[in-house]
Amino acid sequence: MRDPQLVYQQQAVKNASPLQLVVKMYDLLIQATYREDGQKAKEILSTLIAGLNFDHEPADQLFAIYRYCQDLARKNEFEQIREVMEPIRETWDEVANKSTAAS
Repeated sequence: MRDPQLVYQQQAVKNASPLQLVVKMYDLLIQATYREDGQKAKEILSTLIAGLNFDHEPADQLFAIYRYCQDLARKNEFEQIREVMEPIRETWDEVANKSTAAS
């Protein structure tokens, strides 16, 4: 029998908008910092970097922030990562919610 929690999470990802997926990545990153899992944090940041579209202006700034946070993860400075990423996560969440409401 399949794990109901896993099935729920898979469905949530499949049904999420691209903006909601970005918010989910931030959530996973923040969770990794609370677990003090530097490797997972670096992997998530690498995924966020890989998803950047440099045809749009904020990509350069986000790239610099993500790289900075990767450096913090290498130094196990998890609280600083949260201080940087939580406000950005909130902004993405607001945009995702406005986008969903407009649909």
